Amino acid sequence: MSQAVPALTLCMITRDEAARLPTCLASVRGIVDEIIVVDTGSQDATVSIAKDYGATIHEINWPNDFSQARNQGLARASGRWILVLDADEYLPATSAEEIHRIASGPADHAYGLIQRNALAGGAGHVDVRIVRLFPNCPNVRFERPIHEQINTSLERAGIRIIDTDIVFQHTGYMDARVMPEKMARNRVLIEASLEREPDGDPNLRYFYASLHFDGGDWDRAAEEYAKCASQSDGRRRKLADAARIKQAECLVRLARSSEAVALLAGIPAASGHPLACDLRAKYAADTGNLQEARRWYERLVGFAETAYLPPVALGPLKINALRALAEGWFSCGRKDVAVKLLRLALEVAEGRQSSGVELNAAYIRAIRPG
Repeated sequence: MSQAVPALTLCMITRDEAARLPTCLASVRGIVDEIIVVDTGSQDATVSIAKDYGATIHEINWPNDFSQARNQGLARASGRWILVLDADEYLPATSAEEIHRIASGPADHAYGLIQRNALAGGAGHVDVRIVRLFPNCPNVRFERPIHEQINTSLERAGIRIIDTDIVFQHTGYMDARVMPEKMARNRVLIEASLEREPDGDPNLRYFYASLHFDGGDWDRAAEEYAKCASQSDGRRRKLADAARIKQAECLVRLARSSEAVALLAGIPAASGHPLACDLRAKYAADTGNLQEARRWYERLVGFAETAYLPPVALGPLKINALRALAEGWFSCGRKDVAVKLLRLALEVAEGRQSSGVELNAAYIRAIRPG
């Protein structure tokens, strides 16, 4: 009698993840039928922990290529569906239930999930939408040695990608001490890829620009974002717009705000992005156009908590917007409203008030007369 084909396989790559792996594996207990772990040289208890959860282990030498490592796991999966997680990621219970529901049906679509990246020092989080749930097909494989993605092969295979609001938590950025090492590793891989194909994947150019941005080199970051936008025009509109919004942020940091605003004005989608609204609001305030600044800040307060491109920490932007709005109301003689808005900003900072669309309703109540 033949065995039933597993519905859902969890595929992972690991190395020295004993401290975080149990949380990840516990979060998928009961929804995955198979766990494939590709371990790249762990010296701690990672492998034994994975085995305790029923994982099949495949040990390899690190190939200096994330896609190669991930694809070795995909090649060994037997489930109809693939779920990809890292050891520093886990599923909230509601997300696990929704993934189980999807994986109980036919494997005919791929799904973009929201990776919620918790930031160091309690600085909020950044949401990024990534395809992590997809049919198990032999011609669907990850591409790029760093910041690997499955989208391109899914598109070639004719598999539609459906965006969802299913969240998985990522804790890997909470420890600021590990970031310099990660950035150095990523830089080596990205530079090697760009040297081989300087006019290749514009996403790599975007990530390269982001490395310079995170390192505080605004001039070089602006230059690289501009290159990315130029490479992306006509074929990847969303990426081109994202690169230009980040280029504008670099220009602001270089005290070239008028150039930044002119750049944003040429991006129709910019008014729908929180970061662009923040940059426009600050420029309006700095140039004495307080009514326009208020309009941009109020638009910013109303944004939903979801994944944006470019990714952005929405909470801190909204806190700053509320503080700026409070200052405006105070200057108009409405100390009562200013106090309410400052309290609201404090509630967001302390996690007692959502930074999503609910905040807009709270703002409206705060400024309502009476």
